[in-house]
Amino acid sequence: MREETRAPLTVKEVHAAASALLRERHHMGFRNFLGDLLLESRDPFRRGARRQLKRWVGVLIGVFLLGLLVLYYSHMR
Repeated sequence: MREETRAPLTVKEVHAAASALLRERHHMGFRNFLGDLLLESRDPFRRGARRQLKRWVGVLIGVFLLGLLVLYYSHMR
């Protein structure tokens, strides 16, 4: 058997290949993780539709804003 000798890859070639592989994986990433955590599930039949906040996120934001309002009001008196 005969083995082919290949030239070593350059850093730019490796970086380009790794970037291409990561670009193909749309289901991964921190941004998608946060979106899945804070937003309603995706509807596979409506591509590009905006997702709404989950109910508990809305309640948490409301409680936080109410707490800020109470804190602001108590310090102004």
